[in-house]
Amino acid sequence: MNTKNNSRMRETERKIISAVFEMITKEKMPIGKITVREICERTGVHRSTFYAHYQDVYDLVEKVERTMANQLTTSFIAKLDAHASSEECFVELFRFVREYREFYAYYLNETNNNGVLRLAWDVIDERYHDLNLTSLGLKNMREMEYHGAFVVFGLTAMVHMWVEDGCKESPEELYALLRKQSEVLKHTIEWTGQEG
Repeated sequence: MNTKNNSRMRETERKIISAVFEMITKEKMPIGKITVREICERTGVHRSTFYAHYQDVYDLVEKVERTMANQLTTSFIAKLDAHASSEECFVELFRFVREYREFYAYYLNETNNNGVLRLAWDVIDERYHDLNLTSLGLKNMREMEYHGAFVVFGLTAMVHMWVEDGCKESPEELYALLRKQSEVLKHTIEWTGQEG
């Protein structure tokens, strides 16, 4: 009985999340315009059932965000677990973003948020928290937090620009651009102040 109820609950959540995902990505509906009534009409779910799962539409959108982050992270970690190269891991991440570019275009514009990539970083960081900091040239967890913020915001900005421009570069080309950033950054912030 519990298994049946759990299965029914998961199916209800899947229907609701799919409907909202479609409203966001295909119909370009702003979050503020999505109503519980419309979600219930589209899914055939009663309002009381909706509220048994979510507090409101914003809570639901947060769950959509978490679902996307989990899917993104799962594909990235699967590559890590298979001992793939950094290129293979990031290309997988960029392929995922390209596949769901409507969601990312909407989400990054509408919410001005980096939540999906932040959540992904948190999961990866949690899983690999035992990584030797000194091997990264970092002294302590505070430095790791700065590094994490830099990676998430920098990567989010790249992804945002890429998605906004219709993902013109391939995931492989975007990875090559990502790899260039450390060298470009070094030249940008380290100068001698002398000409010649």
